[in-house]
Parts: sequence; structure tokens; C-alpha cells
Amino acid sequence: MKRILFNLFILFCLASLAGCREQVKEVDGEFLLGQFGADWKKETFYMVAPIKWTGESPITLKSIEFVKDYPDPLTTYEEDGIKYEIFGAEPSRKTGLRDESYDRELKDINGLEINGEGKIVIKFSLGDIKVDNSRRLKITFDSDGQEVEKIVVWKTLEQLTTETR
Repeated sequence: MKRILFNLFILFCLASLAGCREQVKEVDGEFLLGQFGADWKKETFYMVAPIKWTGESPITLKSIEFVKDYPDPLTTYEEDGIKYEIFGAEPSRKTGLRDESYDRELKDINGLEINGEGKIVIKFSLGDIKVDNSRRLKITFDSDGQEVEKIVVWKTLEQLTTETR
């Protein structure tokens, strides 16, 4: 009898522990960004790009970084030829390229909510760069209180080059 009670007690404890363990749920959805093509030059400019989140729940962006050979970030301007800053923007902003005098109100990317479609602004300063198919975006965001990181292929970033074609 004692053995049965002891086994029931152990089962109860295990069931309680299993119920208290935090469940990590998969975040369904992906990021889609507008594609741009141009004769890129060694200059500073702004790109206003649409960003779409396909998940059912809105998300809150924490950061967007350029990475190469994930998880390593693009290292230096001297090595990669790209300096960048990423901001949030009002969803009503027109997409496209703007010169360095672009003076629209830019928002901090940290805390920007995306519910379906939104806009980001990337300030680029380009040096000598070549096409590199290993460039990616690393997007860190909150979804239902959970911090999530996704690596996103963006052809515009891969194909970015200042070489004449």
C-alpha cells in the first residue's frame, strides 16, 4: 500500500512539473520585403522599403541587422563596403530611393509594431561592394511576449553592388 501511495505521489509531482514547464511555441509567419534594383553608386541614400509580416498576430520589432555567414554580422565598412542604419516609418510613406537629404520623421526600429504591412527606412552608405549571396537580414521581434529571431533572404541585399555591369 505504501508503495502504491509513493508511486502516485511521484506521478503527481512529475505531472505538476510538466504542467509548469514553459511551452515554446513555433511562431508562424514570415517577413517579405519589397525588392529594389538600381545602378547603385558609392554614395549615401535612403531606401523606404515595404515590410510584410504574414503571421496572424501583430509583432513588435526589436532590431534588424545585416548578417553574412550567419550568425556573424556584416563586420566593417572596410571589409564589406556597407554602412547602414535601419529605422521605422509610417506605413503611408511612399516606397523608393531618396537622396541623403531625406528629412522625413524616422522612428526607432525597436518597438515598431507590424500588423500585416509596414515600412522601414534604411540609410545606406556604400563603398566598393560586390554581389554576395550570403547576405541576409536578421530580424529580432516579439510575438505574444516571446522574443523570436528570423533570418530572411532579401534579394535586394544579396544583389547590392557598386560594380558596373
